[in-house]
Amino acid sequence: MAEDLSNEFSLDEAGLRAWMLAWYDHAVSVGFLCPPFIMNDVMAERLEGYFRVGLTPAEGAEAFFGVAH
Repeated sequence: MAEDLSNEFSLDEAGLRAWMLAWYDHAVSVGFLCPPFIMNDVMAERLEGYFRVGLTPAEGAEAFFGVAH
């Protein structure tokens, strides 16, 4: 019998989840945000884009909260 993994995260989803947790920890540690922080779908999609292009969590926090030029 095959094991049902439908409730498990894929490796990519697990990586994104870990990246977002590290992003959050960094953003709090440098004062970009204070807990609690409520993320909406638009913010989550933006962060996922940063993850997909290979930014580190710290780079993602800088891009997310930094001043646009």
